[in-house]
Formats: sequence, C-alpha cells, structure tokens
Amino acid sequence: MRLLMLLEGGRACLLRRTLPSTSSNSSTTFSTITKSCARLSCWRQRLQNAAGRPASSGPVWATKPAVLCGKGCSGWSIRTVVRLWYEGWNKHSIAGCLKLSRTHVYTILEAFERDGFAGLEDQRTRSPQHPGNQFTLPFLTEVLDIQREYPRAGRFRVHGLLETRREEPPPSEATVGRAMARNRQFHGAPGPWASADDDAEPDTMPKHLPYRPQYRHHMWFIDIRYLVKLEAGWVYSLCLLEGYSRKIVAGMASAHQDLTAVLQLLFVALAEYGCPEMIISDHGAVFQAHDYTAILRALEIDPKYIELRKPWQNLIEAQCKVQLRLADFKFEHAQTLEEIQTLHAAFIETFNTTRHWAHQEREDGRRTPVEVLEWVRGRPVERARLHQLFGAVQFLRTVNRHGFVSVQRFYIYAEQGLSRQRVAIWIYEGELRLEYQETLLARYRCAYDQRQRRLRDVSHPTVYPTAFASPQLELLELDETQWIKVQQRAAHHRTRWMSQFAEQLPLIHVGNVVLLWSYLLCEGVGKNFFPHVYTVM
Repeated sequence: MRLLMLLEGGRACLLRRTLPSTSSNSSTTFSTITKSCARLSCWRQRLQNAAGRPASSGPVWATKPAVLCGKGCSGWSIRTVVRLWYEGWNKHSIAGCLKLSRTHVYTILEAFERDGFAGLEDQRTRSPQHPGNQFTLPFLTEVLDIQREYPRAGRFRVHGLLETRREEPPPSEATVGRAMARNRQFHGAPGPWASADDDAEPDTMPKHLPYRPQYRHHMWFIDIRYLVKLEAGWVYSLCLLEGYSRKIVAGMASAHQDLTAVLQLLFVALAEYGCPEMIISDHGAVFQAHDYTAILRALEIDPKYIELRKPWQNLIEAQCKVQLRLADFKFEHAQTLEEIQTLHAAFIETFNTTRHWAHQEREDGRRTPVEVLEWVRGRPVERARLHQLFGAVQFLRTVNRHGFVSVQRFYIYAEQGLSRQRVAIWIYEGELRLEYQETLLARYRCAYDQRQRRLRDVSHPTVYPTAFASPQLELLELDETQWIKVQQRAAHHRTRWMSQFAEQLPLIHVGNVVLLWSYLLCEGVGKNFFPHVYTVM
C-alpha cells in the first residue's frame, strides 16, 4: 500500500516539476513525461496485481487493454511500443522485439501522434452480451487440456471439441486460435504439427470426384488404413463411412486386413443401418473377392471402385486425415492391441459427435455427422437374410464351461472366461477364426469341404490374450504340449433299428387238427359232436 502511494505521489510530483518548463523544449519534455509515466504505471499495475486490488481509474492507455484495427494487443504492449519509440528504437526493431507486425506498430504510433492517449482507446463496438475479456484462466486451461490430449489438432478441431465439453457455446474459432498461441508461448502447449507430406508442393488443381452422395445412405465408402506396428505385426483400421452425413457407421482395429474382417464389418453395418445403394472402395483384393461381391449383389448393392492411383475419389480418405490428427498420437503410444481397439472406438465416437467441415454451410444448423444422419436407415433387410448370406463363412456357437465350442465333430477352445456366451466363428480359405464383440479370440487352420459343408481337420491353434480372460487362476499350469486345444470326437455311426412285429400264433396246430378229426371218425360220434349245435357233416 505504501509503495502504491509513493508511486502515485512520485508521478504527480514529476508532472508538477516538468509541466512548467514545457514551453522551452516540448519534444524532450513530452518524451520524459511519457517514459516516466509508462514506467510508473507499469510498476503500479504489477503491485496492484500482486496485492489483488482492481486497477483504479487512470489513463486509459495505462490500465485498459486496447485493440487497434481489429488486431488484439494488450495495453502493456501498446505502452511498450510508445515507450520504446520515444526511447529511440526504430519501428522495425520494436516489431521484432515485441513480435508484432510492423503495420500494427505503425498504426499504434500514428494514432498516438494524432490523438494522444485517446487514440489508444478501444474504438470497436460490441453487442451488450459480448464478454469484456474471454481470455480467462479457466478458458485457457480448457484449451490447454485439449491441446495436450490432442497435440496434432488445429483450432477447428479444438473448437469442435470445446463444444462437446461445455454447456454454453465456446468463443469463436479465431479466439480459440489465439488462446492456443498464448498457451504455446507461455504454458508449454505442443507447437503446430506438420506432417511429412506438408513439405511437398501442394496441388492446387481441382480434382474430379465421380462419387458425390445426394441423400442419406446413397453411398457408403470403405477402406483399410495402416495404424501402428507392434511387436506382433501391423494393426489396421477398417472403417465404413456413410457418405452424405460423413458418419462412420462401423469401424474396428484389427491385426489382419483379410476378407473375414471386412465381412464382419459389413455384417455389423448392414444389420444396424440397412442397405445403401452402392459401396465405393479401391481395387484391393478383399474388395474384389467373390464372397464380398456375391453378398453385395444378393442384397442389390452395387459395388463401385475408384480409378487407379486416384485415392481422393474415396471420401473416406479425407476422414483418415482427421484420424491422423486426433488419434494417431495415442495409437503410437499404445502397447497392446486391446488398448488400440479401445482408443479406436473412442475416436469413432469423437469423430461422429464433433462438427465436420463438410456441414459448415448447412442451413438447418446441423454440424455433426450424428445430427445429419439422425434416425434415417437404409433399405431394410431381415437379420435372418443376413445370416443366410453370411452363413457360408460365419455362424454362432455357445462356449461351454471349459471354454470350448462344438463345431460338428470338433471341440475347439475359444476362451474360458466367456462361458455360456455366444461367439462368432468365421471360416474362409483354410482358416477358422473365433471372435467375440469384434475381438479375435483364436485362430486355427482347417480343412473345409465346401460341397458337403463339413470340417475335415482343425490344427495349428493360436490363442490370443484378451480382456475376456477368466480372473480365476488355474490349479495346474499346462504348457503348450499338455494343453490340448482341439479335440475330435469319434465318428458316430448310426445303428439301424429293425422293427420287430408281434407274431400271431395259430390257435390249433394243423397236426393236432388232423389227429382230432381222425379220432372223431374212429369213435363214430353221430352227425354232430356237439349235440346242441346243428351242423351238416
């Protein structure tokens, strides 16, 4: 408090001593006044901030932030520009020292020379609802948290993520960009990210897009992208995009990019959203396989392919860039496949619920893919029909208490922790896969007879560690040679049961009848052996 009083008194004393002699050397006096007042006001402001007191009424240039020509600049920066100019610095050096544009420095000094301190005031007009200062500490903290969580995101993505985390609308995208720059300068936020492709000269020529969806579920786009390489091999991202709304209707992170994974993704999307008119992809082998195209044509879905060496014709390629900025940093720091799958599911949820650049000009105010697609479904298809079409490569079985599933004459190990749960079994090109909730449980080699639809042999088991493992520890630990994962039941031969009918025995044997008749003739018993019955002999 005493320091503040001394500073106020010193400034008043300095003005009283200097003002009477202004007529002799006005330029030198004005420079001295400006430098002294700037220094005293700077120290006064620092002491007031340290003491927690609000700034008292004083010169506008000393206590109030000023904005000139629409460019944000704090009051301290404007005071410093004026002070350095009257201390002898040139304008180019002032701009380089304070990291301001030279045009902005010229504007500040011209306004000060023309109108004095009044020229440094904020001349903009704002609405009554506009906050006085949006660069509050909570707002900067929110932006900083998002920058650290998504270090490759730009201001558009950060602004969209702020919308999902705040109840009230966030500041403008430009304000978010300035907050990101301030966090990078003073709070250690990650710097702007640039990929290796940015070094190449950008192609400004407009490119032809032959597939432009006109309504919901008009076109779906599918593609496979390399994510990250673990010790066991590459992990791939498989996504299926609804073209009109840009919503990812199905996606998964898999250690394999084979047809089985693609059919599994397709089955989930068709069961949930119905059938589109066409599905666009590149010329990959999995997208030209017989089973893939046969299922699409059976559902009256037209498979389309982009031109060779023109990946931009597939709209999902643009969404891969979003994944590059929002999720690849987390994928690169993941250690297991399960962790990557969890992060991939979180990315799909984030992508579908944040604003998309393609919907910026919509008149209905819908900005996110979820809002654009809403409840609309494609052409309906019965689940029984899907099971019939996918039945050649996929069927369901229930896991018993020992962790095995029964497939024809084989008991095959799946996962003991999934007892009494239904798992999906995929058989394709000599491979049998067991999956649960899009997670691969085990893989086997098999010999399958397509004509008789019968498994001939199952071998070479590979069981993967998953989050569904039973927490119960085994009483006896078995090694790979002792643990039998495939058990074949003996062939069961049906015995034909012969039906035995009851045999009707004769009342009197033929030989006995002859003896009886001979006896009656020898005895000569009248015309009737039974006197009360009349018969003709």
